[in-house]
Amino acid sequence: MNTNQNHITQLDGLRFFAVTSIMFAHWIKWKLDIELIKHVPFTNGVILFFVLSGFLITKILLTNKDKCELAQKSKGELIKSFYIRRALRIFPIYYLVVFATVAINYRYARELFPWLATFTINIYQSIENFSVGDFNHFWSLAVEEQYYLFWPWLILFTPRKHFLKLIIGIIILSIAYKAYIYFFVHKWMAASYFVLGCADALSIGALVAYISLYYPHISKKLSSVAVLLPTVTVYIITRFVTLYFSLDSVKNIFDEFFYALVASVIVNRAARQEFTFIASAMLENKFVAYCGKISYGMYLYHLFMPFVYFYVQSKTGLHIDNLFLYFIVLYAATFVLSHFSWVLIEKPINNLKYRFPYFK
Repeated sequence: MNTNQNHITQLDGLRFFAVTSIMFAHWIKWKLDIELIKHVPFTNGVILFFVLSGFLITKILLTNKDKCELAQKSKGELIKSFYIRRALRIFPIYYLVVFATVAINYRYARELFPWLATFTINIYQSIENFSVGDFNHFWSLAVEEQYYLFWPWLILFTPRKHFLKLIIGIIILSIAYKAYIYFFVHKWMAASYFVLGCADALSIGALVAYISLYYPHISKKLSSVAVLLPTVTVYIITRFVTLYFSLDSVKNIFDEFFYALVASVIVNRAARQEFTFIASAMLENKFVAYCGKISYGMYLYHLFMPFVYFYVQSKTGLHIDNLFLYFIVLYAATFVLSHFSWVLIEKPINNLKYRFPYFK
C-alpha cells in the first residue's frame, strides 16, 4: 500500500475508472442497443476528474500555504512553482497533439487553433454550442487550465476563517449559473463546458481537501460506509426519478452536482486508503494503477483512436463487428500510445518539476 503523502495509489485507481468510463461512453455507449446502458452517466468520469483535481490541487496549496505562513515566507515563490510544475505536466503532449494535428490539417485543427492554443476551446463551445469533432474532449482540459489561473490566488490570499464560505459561495454560484443557462440561454454546452458550470465539482473536491487537513475527525466520518452507501443510493434514486418523470431542469442543473458529492465521498475514502480489501485490491492493481498514472495521455489521445482504426481499416481491410472487441482494441492501442508517451515524453519532462519545489 502506498502511503506517500504526495502519491496515493488508490487515487490512480480512481483515475483509471474515470478515464475508462469516458472512453466507453465516447466509443461504444450509443452504439449498443441496450436502453439501460444509455442512461448510465459514463461521461461523468470527467466530474470525477474535476473532484480529484480540486482535492489534490487544494490540498497541495493549503499545505504549502501553511508552511509559508509558519516560516513567514513570501507566497510568490509558491505560486511561481505551482505554475511551472503545472506547465511541465500539462503542456508538452497537449501542444504536441495540437501542433501535429494542425500540421496534417486534421479536421477542425486549423480553424480552432487559436482556441486550442490558448486553452479556451470550452469558451468557443459554450458560445457556439457546437461539437468540434475529435477535439470535443479538450473542453475539460481548458476548464482545468482556467481553474488553475484563479484558484491558487483565492486559496493563498483568502484567510482560513473565510475559506469554507468561499467554497460554499462558489458552489452556489455554479448551480445558479447552470440554472440561468437552462432557463434563459438554452445552450447545454455553456452549462457544462464553461468553467463556472464546472466550479461546483472542483469546489467540492476542494472542500474534501479542506476538511481532510483541518477537520480530520470529520473526514474520517465522511469516509465511512455509513456515508458512502446512502450517498450513492440517493444519487441513483434521484437520477432514476428525474429520468422517469422527465425532470429535465433537475437533471441539467443538479445531476453533476449530485454526482460530484458521490465522487467526493469516494475520493475522500481512497485518499484515506480506507476501502475494504476487495476495493483496495482493485484500485491498487498494478495495471489499474498504471493506467491511472498515464490517464492524462489516455484521455488526451482517446478520441483520435477511432480515426486511426478507420484509417488502418481502409488500408488493410480490417473490420471488427463486435463492439466490445472494438472497445478492447481501441483501449489497447490507446494504452500502448499513452505508455510510450509517458516513458519517452511526459515522465522525463515531469521529473524536472523537482527543481521547482513548492517550499524550500
